[in-house]
Amino acid sequence: LGIIPESQDVLRASNLGSPVTLTDPLNTAAKAYIDAARRLEGEDLPVVVPFERKGFLDRLLGRRAA
Repeated sequence: LGIIPESQDVLRASNLGSPVTLTDPLNTAAKAYIDAARRLEGEDLPVVVPFERKGFLDRLLGRRAA
């Protein structure tokens, strides 16, 4: 259905008892949830792969982000 990126906003919204799709619908995680729901309804949407930043040691040692 898709990839939901990690987001502190999802945790915050959950702690408030409200889904991130309502508290911050422009958030990348919220958009991913909305797109997943649209795919469940049958829409053909491309899956967006979130960009993952490499850490300092990964850059220093030439490791790739997973």
